Order: sequence, then C-alpha cells, then structure tokens
Amino acid sequence: MSDVANNSRRWFEVILFVIMGFLSIGIPIIPMGLAANSVAFPDVMFALFAAWVIRRPISAPIVGIAFFGVLADAMMMRPLGLWGLVLFVGMEVLRTSERAFRDVPFLLEWLYVSALFALMLLLQNLILFVSFDSVYGFTDVIWHWVRTVAIYPIIVAILHWGLHIRAYKKDNRPNRLGHIL
Repeated sequence: MSDVANNSRRWFEVILFVIMGFLSIGIPIIPMGLAANSVAFPDVMFALFAAWVIRRPISAPIVGIAFFGVLADAMMMRPLGLWGLVLFVGMEVLRTSERAFRDVPFLLEWLYVSALFALMLLLQNLILFVSFDSVYGFTDVIWHWVRTVAIYPIIVAILHWGLHIRAYKKDNRPNRLGHIL
C-alpha cells in the first residue's frame, strides 16, 4: 500500500509541476501596464524550477524542463532554444547537487541559486555575443537578476507551505557507494 501511495503522490507532484510550469510562462506575459516592456518581470520559471529540483528532483522531469524552456522562448519571442538550453544545464547542475541541500540553511541555498542564475545569465549573453546576436544590456541583466533572486524566497515559501513540496531530510543512510550524505 505504501508503494501505491508514494507512486500516486509522485504523479500528483508531476502533474502539479506541469501546471506550475504553464503558470510560470503565463504570468510574465500577462499585460500589466500600458507599455509592454515597462517593468522587467523576474524569471519565475527559473525560481520555480530551481526550488522544485532542490526539493523534489524525482518529480521534476528534465524533458518537462527543456519543453517549458523552449516554450517560454517561443512565447516571449526570445532566441528559440537558447534559454531552454541554459535552463536545462542549470537544472542539471542543481539536480546533481540536490543531496547537498538537505540540511543546509536556506541562506546558503539562496546564495547558491543566485550565483547559479548569474552564471546562467552570463552564459546566455556569452552565447549571444559569440553568435553575433544582440546582447542584453548590463543594467537590464543586473535588474533581471536582482528581481529573480528577490522572488526566490517567495516561490520557496509557496512551495513549502502552500503546495507542501518540501525538501527531503538527511536520513544518515549510506548511498550506493557507501557514503553517508
């Protein structure tokens, strides 16, 4: 019975992940002012996916992350697939270091995620520069980074208290290599 409950919980989390992925694309394209680009919106998708991958990596399929990255590029008229690729790489970095976040204070997680986002923005601008495309302005990138880093704790709070997507705790059991993490 426990396996059935765990499997249904996992599928519920995957469906919730898909719904939240569509919301993270829809929220930034809602017209909020008279001018279309009056206020740069934070990257809700990155904040949501980073918080989700740290807390429940098994219910955040990498195919879904890549799909939502490319869909967001198409919907927001960005270079198609570029941010999807950068998002894919960033989420895989988080997925491989997920066990390290189990008993780490939230402040260290926030600093790690904000540094990762800064590197992802740098990688995106570097790829744009190398491909002779127009690069985003420095102040625009900095403000986008600041807004996204500022919204990350809000996304984590919504996941933790609103949707009950919480991080696994350290279990002091050895992994398949015999190391206790």
